[in-house]
Amino acid sequence: MNRPYTIFTQTPPLLGGRKNGVKELLKELAVRILRTLEDNGYEAYFVGGCVRDWLLGRTVHDIDICTNAHPGDVMRLFPDHFPTGLQHGTVSVRLDGQMFEVTTYRVESTYEDYRRPTEVCFVSDLQLDLERRDFTINAMAMDRFDRLRDPFRGRDDLRDRLIRAVGVAERRFCEDALRLLRAVRFAAQLDFSIEPVTLAAMEKTAPLLSHIAAERIRDELHKIVDSAAPQKGIGLIVQTGLAGFSPLLDRLFRTSNEQAWRLVHLGTLNQKWALLMYAARFDPQEARTLCRQLRMSKREVEAIAQFVGLLASLRPDWDAPRDVEWGRLLLQAGWQVCMETDNLLQACWWKRKDGRSSRSLIAAYESMPVKSLRELAVTGRDLQAALERKPGGWIQRVLLHLLEQTALHGLPNTPEALVEEARREVARHEH
Repeated sequence: MNRPYTIFTQTPPLLGGRKNGVKELLKELAVRILRTLEDNGYEAYFVGGCVRDWLLGRTVHDIDICTNAHPGDVMRLFPDHFPTGLQHGTVSVRLDGQMFEVTTYRVESTYEDYRRPTEVCFVSDLQLDLERRDFTINAMAMDRFDRLRDPFRGRDDLRDRLIRAVGVAERRFCEDALRLLRAVRFAAQLDFSIEPVTLAAMEKTAPLLSHIAAERIRDELHKIVDSAAPQKGIGLIVQTGLAGFSPLLDRLFRTSNEQAWRLVHLGTLNQKWALLMYAARFDPQEARTLCRQLRMSKREVEAIAQFVGLLASLRPDWDAPRDVEWGRLLLQAGWQVCMETDNLLQACWWKRKDGRSSRSLIAAYESMPVKSLRELAVTGRDLQAALERKPGGWIQRVLLHLLEQTALHGLPNTPEALVEEARREVARHEH
């Protein structure tokens, strides 16, 4: 079988006029690792995402290195190391406080659970190592002189803004089904298209995603929702049927994608998920159910469900701003939640947003003489003593009533006025 050809070229970034995004110190340290390996008779290259991002002029935060040196050789040459993944040939090398993953060239045998290789074999040929990788844009290597090893024309695909599987696309996805979502994620993050043969293979192998752990799926979905082109990513998930393993997730993406462009105007993942769920007309319980299916944390689950509930109560129409009464919401949810809810409203109204609700939120907050129970001039014990009643649920209910009356309706925040209003509230409740 003929292998794909290999070329070496000088490689300025594809995006002209921009500086290389690699932090110079980080790259200098990585070059020292390459030089040490080469001085001891080994090959060594930058590989994968750092090469891709360097060519695109994007900031590179992590540099991965591949080599024909075996893990034992790497550990011998770099005493300050951590054997983070010896079974896969990976040693983490620390240099001046920075960590670099150095991995031996390898090939992988058959896979189990559509995710993990059953056996890893170290090899001496860089090309064999690149052949096992997922997409052409991640299957490039670069030496310390910035010369590119690009057997699958990944640089051409970067120029053409394409995500293309290495080799036989269907085989790549059967080896590791998470690559299905990684393809979508790269398309959404880079605003690329997926090459037609690769896209067809994704549609065919989409059911395999059901074999992948929910935590892995969640992490990829977070990156898609938080990407530069979320509408493209969600559209690809719908087109390929990748959400078919979860009827609730499938419904979410199918019914919310028209509004997904608004996500780039929001600052947090919780807000972004909540807007999608509001667009899909989820109620808070459906929001909780889906978030739990995706193994989100309890804090994330409750925050997203709260935002969904607040949006459902406010019922904003798309691009139709209106006045909002913030008083009770401020007392119930607090300033931080209301501020984030206003961010959601601005995204809902983006095409015609006028800042009205933001101004009214600030005005409502500043006009409230008290903003929390601890600012009231009486405590629960004070009420219990003044009204000569036993402890019970009535105390919290009456305190909340006093807070609303004081904050919003002009009740003086004095012990006398609060105790008198508490008497009236208890009497109203008993009759």
